[in-house]
Amino acid sequence: MFIFGHIGITLGIFILIRKHPVFSKINLNIPLIAFGAILPDIIDKPLGEVIFADSLANGRIFGHTLIFSLIILATAYYFYKKKNNHDLLIIPAASLMHLIEDRMWMTPQTFLWPLMGWQFPDGYQSAGILDYFLSIFKNAYTPSMSFVFLSEILGLLIISALLIFSTFPLVYSKYLKRKN
Repeated sequence: MFIFGHIGITLGIFILIRKHPVFSKINLNIPLIAFGAILPDIIDKPLGEVIFADSLANGRIFGHTLIFSLIILATAYYFYKKKNNHDLLIIPAASLMHLIEDRMWMTPQTFLWPLMGWQFPDGYQSAGILDYFLSIFKNAYTPSMSFVFLSEILGLLIISALLIFSTFPLVYSKYLKRKN
């Protein structure tokens, strides 16, 4: 998945979860959800594809592990207890959604790191950072029936629907004021 898939699908899941009475009081903090949804990639893409490109060439390393999700959950819980603000708990939940969307259980050597060893799987060696991002862009936005392309379209549709439905009342109320 790429940026629209992760953010849009995670937002959609949070909106659906929020409809349940137990979770209805959760504040839908869209910036925190978006940040948590792409946090593993914010950490791993520069590390694995730029800094360690010659040795790892893997954009799914530390941030894509279960232990990373547990560490940010513990950190968010600490701040929740200290400041009594549950908004930060959205970040580890959204980050865990990222791992689910990336189907990390299919790469247990990364997902369960370091339980299955200290090494991360080697990735595809690209000719450089530009080549890497061009290949990701091509895979994400070349029309096909691929998982990446379809998830990007779904995420973009969810984000678009949120923008339309959140601005529609504003537009409609301005229209009513002009009409009267």
